[in-house]
Order: sequence, then structure tokens, then C-alpha cells
Amino acid sequence: MKHYTHKTFVDNRGSYTPLSTVEAGISWDQCSISVNEKIYTFRGMHYQTNPPQAKYIKVVQGKIVDFAYNQDTGRSDHMVLGTDDAVLLDNTVAHGFLTLEPNTIVAYLVAGTYNPDSEHSIVWNTLPELKDIIQEYIGQHILTISEKDALGK
Repeated sequence: MKHYTHKTFVDNRGSYTPLSTVEAGISWDQCSISVNEKIYTFRGMHYQTNPPQAKYIKVVQGKIVDFAYNQDTGRSDHMVLGTDDAVLLDNTVAHGFLTLEPNTIVAYLVAGTYNPDSEHSIVWNTLPELKDIIQEYIGQHILTISEKDALGK
């Protein structure tokens, strides 16, 4: 998980943030946007095997805890990201995030063509470190999660 900070330019019209990962040397195949109305919304832990996908995650609005889990090593990583932050994830990790503010918007750049037959997810509470971190953030609040992510695939 490589962290990036982007300078945002603000004027009377609003803001503009150029995104650049030139040094990563990656060609992006897809751009997606995730709009999350509720605080404590969890999306993940997603990965694709054929082809594997690298991801560049940029918070457009709000704040998240971003998670990466390397299945080969069993190592997980996480960091809190706000609107000045982005992370680059290589194609060996499962990815997910938890929103920490309502109306959080996250943009993804994805390298590797989407293949629905090889998409997978790991159930979040089967990863002890991830489960503990999420529980720490949500406390007694209810986690908003899709049925697909709750059951894994």
C-alpha cells in the first residue's frame, strides 16, 4: 500500500485536484466512483484473479479507513484517508474500506480488465485484525454492508 498526497486547488468555483501516478508506470483500464450515503459503510474485501487488478484509491469527499490484505503473506495493512489522500494497491491484495463520514465518495482507477467470473471477496470478520479495527471504529453502531460482501464469494 503506497500512500499519495495530492494538492487541491481551491477558488471561488470550488476545487480541482489533479491525480498522477506516473511513477507507478501503470495503464488504467477502468475508473469507478463509489458514493456512500451512510457512515460505517463497508465495501470489501475484494480481489480478482484473472486478470489480477491493481487499484488506485482516491477519496473525493469524506474520510475512510482503507484496508489491504495480501493473501500470499497473510499480512494486512490499513490507513485513514481523507480528501488529500490516495493509495496505490498492487494486484496481489484484497481491498476494502470503511466510511468514517456520511456522503463519502471514493474514486478508483483499476488496472486489469474486469472479469466477473474471477471476482472474489473475503468476509471481513474472518480476518481477525480487520475485524478488530472495524469493531473499534463502529463500536455499537450498525455496519452497512451488502449481502454479497457479508457472505463472501
